[in-house]
Amino acid sequence: MTFTFEKLSNDLPFGCLVTGLKPHDLELEETRQRLRERWEIDGLVIFRGSRVTPDYQVALSECFAETIIHPVREIRHPEHEKLIRLVSDPQGEDEDLIEVDGVPGCGWLPWHKDIIFTEKLNHGGILHATKFTSTGGETGYVDQIDAYDRLPDELKQRVDGLEVVYKFGPVETSPWCAREAVRYVKTGPANRSMYERAERDWPPVVHPLVFTQPATGRKALNLSPRFAQYILGLDKAESDALLTRLSNHLWDSPAYYHKWQPDEMVLWDNWRMLHRVTPGPFDEVRIVERTTLGGDYGLGRTLA
Repeated sequence: MTFTFEKLSNDLPFGCLVTGLKPHDLELEETRQRLRERWEIDGLVIFRGSRVTPDYQVALSECFAETIIHPVREIRHPEHEKLIRLVSDPQGEDEDLIEVDGVPGCGWLPWHKDIIFTEKLNHGGILHATKFTSTGGETGYVDQIDAYDRLPDELKQRVDGLEVVYKFGPVETSPWCAREAVRYVKTGPANRSMYERAERDWPPVVHPLVFTQPATGRKALNLSPRFAQYILGLDKAESDALLTRLSNHLWDSPAYYHKWQPDEMVLWDNWRMLHRVTPGPFDEVRIVERTTLGGDYGLGRTLA
């Protein structure tokens, strides 16, 4: 065996580092099974120590689940149908420019779960940065199994059985997505296109506020601050107060921030992990490519 496993950090209740894994290692079912077990237990797996290519990224992804075509066509990779490509270039004519707490930057994303604004919540993805910035541009992760475990008992009882309504829209339509003051100075064509078709293509959906990991029986808080609108069945004041309390709890949870280096890949479980991106310099380009792992957990639905 040419690769090793180790805990990502002694200060975190999640995460695993795999070093030296090579494409030929994936030919063994024993290897694939060990990788699946680590993903299930740890929620986040960092891969280092081998050259990353699109074919290897896809092959590694398919050890965990079928790779699917991302439902948002605006971010699909122009050359690899099983990848999406996210480019942050505020100096380009077609890119977004944002200010976070008054500082211009690129590539910022708030805490969220991918495509939770659809009925089907994909199981995860593998991310690879092909170009990264000198500062910022870090990808952050929070584990919602740990977040649920740290809730007081009275709040665990309160949230069990509740459901959250999600809707795609501009960042200002997600009141709980960030503590920072965020302003889009310029919105690029990809986001404009998505906003224009949101009403037609992405009606409001409902997901449970808590779900149980099938293989382990562990409960996870299932809140995506980005795209959350309200808690179904509660009046506005009660819903707003509960979403504020839970979002603050998530923002204060132990987090891992990945500082990108060449030839690294990051796998995360989208059913249990939140992720975000810190803003990079406004005059530098950041490019990341990602697979999308299928396997809907079957708990979402369109709002009736």
